[in-house]
Amino acid sequence: MKSRFFLPVVIIIITAVFACKKENVPINYYPAANQVDTLLHDGIIRTYILHVPASYSVNTVVPLVIALHGHSSSAAAGFERGSMLSEKADSEGFIIAYPNGLHYPWDGDSLKLWNVGGQYEEWTGGTDDVGFIDQMIDLICQYYTIDASRIFVTGHSNGARMAYNLGYKLSKKIAAIAPHSGQMVYVPTKMNLPVPVLHLHALNDNVVDYNGCIGCELNVLPVDTILGDWASVFSCNTLPDTVFTNSDYIIKKWKCSEGSPDVMLYLANRGVHNWFTISNSGISANDVIWEFFETHQKEQ
Repeated sequence: MKSRFFLPVVIIIITAVFACKKENVPINYYPAANQVDTLLHDGIIRTYILHVPASYSVNTVVPLVIALHGHSSSAAAGFERGSMLSEKADSEGFIIAYPNGLHYPWDGDSLKLWNVGGQYEEWTGGTDDVGFIDQMIDLICQYYTIDASRIFVTGHSNGARMAYNLGYKLSKKIAAIAPHSGQMVYVPTKMNLPVPVLHLHALNDNVVDYNGCIGCELNVLPVDTILGDWASVFSCNTLPDTVFTNSDYIIKKWKCSEGSPDVMLYLANRGVHNWFTISNSGISANDVIWEFFETHQKEQ
């Protein structure tokens, strides 16, 4: 890749204004495109895959999407392949990063998952996944011309819960989140900056209950309650309005005043715990999520 230091002065100035902050970023390894990359965080070698579309040019700032796999899945063999988000990145021109969670011995087959907060703090020994992903974002910004106002997070199941965790704890950095089939496992309180949320869930999800599970090993509130709690942080209505309905799904929206974040839910009548496609739910998750992300930008 051509170094930015050989670009004309005007390009350097534009990049400095619109791209991610590049000073004092901890660098471990160069984040090469379309392969397994590594970095060192808290003494642990962490891995991720960075998909860069062929259309990418160092002269143009582009959005960055963080895509988080679910429990028992992985970055490439699981989420990248199953969601086909890289194809969406190619058609729309954004960069997408697929980080990997860690294996935990207590977890039966030692499958990968994320420390999403709440009870997971104890279960994972307090693994700093938020810090890992924050460092990964900064590293990608060091080498790619990323628009710091358009950094987004999506994820499925346990990855959806991690998307909430990142939106909450990195609210100064994340422009919007789109959790899919997984709700936050604790109640948010004050955030530094508003973070819009688009949640997608199946009414008959057979793994992560839309209505939550109180008194279970993992206490989880209903999706509507979690979204209402998120909305209430910014003085929005805690109860939603139904703004669209058809035989496949309904769209709910929590009414907020001007300047507050959008809080929305796509609730599918079918689709169970699969990444939504037109064939399995009547919803293209990739299209809906990118449409939501495109309309949101973090104030710098």
